[in-house]
Amino acid sequence: MKKIGLIGGVGPESTIEYYRLIIKHFQQKLNTKEYPELLINSINMTEMLSYVFGNQLDKLVDFLAFRIEVLEKAGVDYIAIASNTPHIVFDKLTEKVGVPLISIVEETCKAVQVTKIKKMGLFGTKSTMTNGFYQKTGEKHGIEIVIPNTENQDYIHQKYMNELVFNKILPETKKQLIQIVQELKEKNSIEGLILGGTELPLILNQLDFSDIEIFDTTKIHVESIVNKIIEG
Repeated sequence: MKKIGLIGGVGPESTIEYYRLIIKHFQQKLNTKEYPELLINSINMTEMLSYVFGNQLDKLVDFLAFRIEVLEKAGVDYIAIASNTPHIVFDKLTEKVGVPLISIVEETCKAVQVTKIKKMGLFGTKSTMTNGFYQKTGEKHGIEIVIPNTENQDYIHQKYMNELVFNKILPETKKQLIQIVQELKEKNSIEGLILGGTELPLILNQLDFSDIEIFDTTKIHVESIVNKIIEG
């Protein structure tokens, strides 16, 4: 079995979900009561996001690389970042660190490609929606990824950072998020939606939609992580 390192704390609620789901998926996949070896380095989300939202990307790379190095020294075989937003510097990180990184963006786009869906909506932090890293990877897989208008981006970002990160789930927020999805479907003919924030599955899931397919990046990432653990 391979040993996995996880950069967590970005945010804490989704890190808890990663931990729970990795164990559950591992045990189900192998039909076992054993547990996978998993090291979590829970980092300072506030500091990390200050570099993201301040567009200090070189500082973000250095910040994450230092935390990844802690896991490298512990002897992990693969590392995953339990968040979409830091993937804004994923390519630079892969050049700087010595252990292979499992990309939530790459794995999600591969999962979409399998379904033959060609046009996707994307929700996440404003940085995730607007910095183009999902769009770039999607294009590589033959997928067009569209985002809400600026007003709706601001709404999603504000609710994400002030409610979802703290596991605060409000019915009125859920209703408005669903409305934004419907607007994307009507105006852009999306066939699916990428929940490009690991807290978004706390408030939205497939049961909320009958006419589009929902892609939970947390679950997709977890499945890829578990596959790496058991590849031996």
